[in-house]
Amino acid sequence: MKTELLHKYFRGETTEKEENQIVEWTESSAENKERFLKERMLFDVTLFSDDSNIQQKPKGHLYLYPLLAIAAMVAIVFVMDLPHMHKPKQQLSQTIRIPAGQRAQMDLPDGSVVWLNSQTTLTYDENFGKKDRKVMLDGEAYFEVAHNKEIPFYVQTENIKVQVTGTKFDVCSYKGSNSFIARLIEGSINLLANDTKEGKPITSLTKGKYFSMENGKYQTGEMNSNNALAWIQGIYYFDDVPFKELLDKIALYYNYKITVKNPKVLENYRCTGKFKDLDGIEHILKVIQKDHPFTYNIDNEHNKITIE
Repeated sequence: MKTELLHKYFRGETTEKEENQIVEWTESSAENKERFLKERMLFDVTLFSDDSNIQQKPKGHLYLYPLLAIAAMVAIVFVMDLPHMHKPKQQLSQTIRIPAGQRAQMDLPDGSVVWLNSQTTLTYDENFGKKDRKVMLDGEAYFEVAHNKEIPFYVQTENIKVQVTGTKFDVCSYKGSNSFIARLIEGSINLLANDTKEGKPITSLTKGKYFSMENGKYQTGEMNSNNALAWIQGIYYFDDVPFKELLDKIALYYNYKITVKNPKVLENYRCTGKFKDLDGIEHILKVIQKDHPFTYNIDNEHNKITIE
């Protein structure tokens, strides 16, 4: 298989005939599959390291913004569903994983732009934008969706599905948290339950509204400000949140396990404030200590914090 044809495929410029040719070649042997994955990784590494590409912002490109002094690598995984290789549109998918202490901006093949927060995973098919526009989200992301009335854009999370045609919005839904929130900045969106077919949505949002789900309970309302989106600029904003919720968030963002040995420190205390991500998790705890008495022990080697 010619390298030029593989790169053409990675850019989304191949015909259906060429796509089938590549799929058949990849399926024919383990060596071919290994070469395909290697060429794809090299292709993306070239994008990341080429300054001229950063200026041109090619579609499908990802820009990494460090939140901490310690550098980390974004994991890019290409998944091949070999038992279903005869169905080209289901064969290949791309997964972007943002580790703790990082955030990233990327351009999707349809021209939409996505900002990904720390500990976030985004997955989409290789043929994204041709017949459908669907992404799977585990974490938090801000979307500026390119308008296309003919092909709606879907964000699939653990419990809720977001449907749009072209708009700006934020979604936060980390797997296992049993919570979901969507904030609409511009346009309109529909919120649908995962266990229902396309039809009547749970609700629809217009500009300046939010929708949240916590342990199966829904709530909608007006956004007071856009401070919740400050993470895009590297700022974590908390608005009258319970201390436990703040601890859960910073544990997730900085990849620490926080154990609270004295449950009383969680009672009757709510937090409001802004913190720069570069300040780090210990700085956040020290600031809160000035207003709320507690002690903590931090083990940076094993990323563990004990609060008493």
